[in-house]
Amino acid sequence: MESTANSLLKLKNVCKIIKAISIAIVFLSGFDSGFSQPEPGDVYKEFTFIPEHGHFGELNPDCTREFPEGHWTNRPWMVIKTLDLALEKSIKSEMSIEYWGGHIGTSQQKFKVNGNDWIYLPQPENTPTNPLCYHRTLLGNSSVPVPLEHLADGKNEVQFTCGPQICYNFNFGFYWIYSFTIRIYYDPSVQHTEGIILPPGEDGVLEDHPEIALELTEGDKSEHHVDFIGYYDDFDWEGNGLFRQWHYQTRHGKKFKHIGASSKEPYKVIWNTKWLPDQDQPVKITAVITDNNGYSYMTPEVGNLMFQRKDRKVKMYKSLDVPEAFAVRVGRRKACSIVVDDDLEDAETACLLLSTWSGKCDDGSVHEIMINGKRISDNFGRFHDYSYDFLSFPLEYIQEGRNEISIYSVFEGHSLEINWPGPVLLIEF
Repeated sequence: MESTANSLLKLKNVCKIIKAISIAIVFLSGFDSGFSQPEPGDVYKEFTFIPEHGHFGELNPDCTREFPEGHWTNRPWMVIKTLDLALEKSIKSEMSIEYWGGHIGTSQQKFKVNGNDWIYLPQPENTPTNPLCYHRTLLGNSSVPVPLEHLADGKNEVQFTCGPQICYNFNFGFYWIYSFTIRIYYDPSVQHTEGIILPPGEDGVLEDHPEIALELTEGDKSEHHVDFIGYYDDFDWEGNGLFRQWHYQTRHGKKFKHIGASSKEPYKVIWNTKWLPDQDQPVKITAVITDNNGYSYMTPEVGNLMFQRKDRKVKMYKSLDVPEAFAVRVGRRKACSIVVDDDLEDAETACLLLSTWSGKCDDGSVHEIMINGKRISDNFGRFHDYSYDFLSFPLEYIQEGRNEISIYSVFEGHSLEINWPGPVLLIEF
């Protein structure tokens, strides 16, 4: 018994050392995974930079690979021309960056504003090891603070850069930025439009496809844009590694993958909950009202809402053992697991939902995903871009207990990449 106890103690000490080393490696690779974002009651403006060609790339300036002449040049600073940030009324600021993590292991992904100190891009949470060793695409709901003194009324210059690959290195540190948004928060005393969420459901209970509505209460009553946002458990549309959060994804600064949007009275939407997983915790709902002066106001949240279906259930099963560098090309195969811990006798339909980058190839080569050895799709995403895919398949492909999700490719070009936190299996009962 004593020998066993000593062995367990030594094992625990080894685990502590490994964890400490991992933390040190993460720190040295250069990033801060802490996120910031608007909260109910906030008043702010957003200034979005959209590149001419929909994205721009950043190459490690110390890269020694040979490229055709003129293929890579040092990019000038990105210039945002804003008429008025109204900084004299501001209280804080942050930057939201939509980006593809690029070549696996690319480190030192960071930016600076107007020549000030470098600020690291946000990275996904909850990865077993260094997040830079996982494929990732972060879209909007993951911002980082920017000191107000870094900004100026009028013209602002933003520069991005990156470092070498710290894992799976092939000497090509590189990533893409789709757009970025500077968000300025203001004292609530500035003139803005306000509103409240009307009590949804009956007695705080939401059924399938509920109506969510807003009423303007103060400020300009002309037509505005309203985005309805919920806090609940769902697929990680944002790519930040979180399943329970305020859910919305952005593309060039505009919100998607949320409850819905309305730009005219009456401000209301029908929430499409067809594949929303059943919720074992309360749901919260708020709205962002953007007025004609560009000010956005996040309404007080309506909380303690219970989502209860009457006639069906939808269960979400998350990936386990998602590998680092979850990508394949030229005859390679990789896999992760999803465990179904429910009786499938009453199951009616199923689908796999996942985030990919370059899930399609441009020459028709095999670029496939399988469940338990059965192909469910081939060339299913977008070539050289991100995609979010619902993949339907016959129920008999899945089984109670462990299910293997595997990818395989013979394509000689870009790998089929599965983004963190991996696929989820959705089953309707």
